[in-house]
Amino acid sequence: MQIIGHHTIRARLQKQVREKMLSQGYLFYGPESVGKSLCAQEFSYQLVASPSFQPSQEQPHPLDVRIIRPDEETKHGVTKKKNISAQTMREALLFLGSFPITGSFRVVIVEEAHTLSHTAQNLLLKTLEEPQSTAVIILVTHTIGNIVSTILSRVEKIRFDYVPAEDIRSGIQELIPSDAVSNIAPFFFSLGRPGMILQAVHHPEQFTAERTKLERLFRLSSLSLSQRIAFAEELSKNVPEAIRLFEWWLPGLHTQALKSTEKRHTVNFFGLLEKIKETLTLLKTTQSNARLLFEKLFLTL
Repeated sequence: MQIIGHHTIRARLQKQVREKMLSQGYLFYGPESVGKSLCAQEFSYQLVASPSFQPSQEQPHPLDVRIIRPDEETKHGVTKKKNISAQTMREALLFLGSFPITGSFRVVIVEEAHTLSHTAQNLLLKTLEEPQSTAVIILVTHTIGNIVSTILSRVEKIRFDYVPAEDIRSGIQELIPSDAVSNIAPFFFSLGRPGMILQAVHHPEQFTAERTKLERLFRLSSLSLSQRIAFAEELSKNVPEAIRLFEWWLPGLHTQALKSTEKRHTVNFFGLLEKIKETLTLLKTTQSNARLLFEKLFLTL
């Protein structure tokens, strides 16, 4: 498994496995596309005594590992991610409660754990309160705001940060041809998200379309009122993509804010950053009307 960066965290987790000093529950949290999910998988393979496991279409994970994640649904032309249901969690916990097949543990990885429904979180909490010695749960999320405090108090929290640009460049060159890397603008390496770079290389058409939308976000103040309304409607049709674009937009604006030499402009930039962060939080943690959120944001500029 090729993982870029996070050497200290990975070494710490490997040490826990060797010394058998494990927690029953973990929370891997931090920005999107930095490698949390891959590290969770690597850790789980070590826990189930299959460190060299190679995924295939027939068997994507070791027999003692299960990954659950939210489904996407499209209604009336709008794509959103559904909450992870109580039934999905019951099935995962039933799997977790069975005796391991190959090693000493069974592992459930919950991707985008902030989308767990309230009932699903209650089921998870009960398991964390009465843990089994052979069960390990790994929650993965880029936001912990929707996870109840009682769960947060019962898991070992591991913070993932952005990956340095030089680490991304050196790591990427081992995975893909150098000419493909050269087509990616330096700005995107500076965002510290290796998963985004890999996405750009493997799905260039999608990345080009998203980059075009990102460019429109950066010149939003030059768009007319009708153009802003139309852009808000366009973004609202695919909320997961819009969230990704906003995650890219924020650091670029922050850089622009720091370069400003006029106090008034700097204050305006940071005011905008706060409004974008508020919108992003609502998109991630609520079922708010995305189109109305975008319109409100865009019309305040």
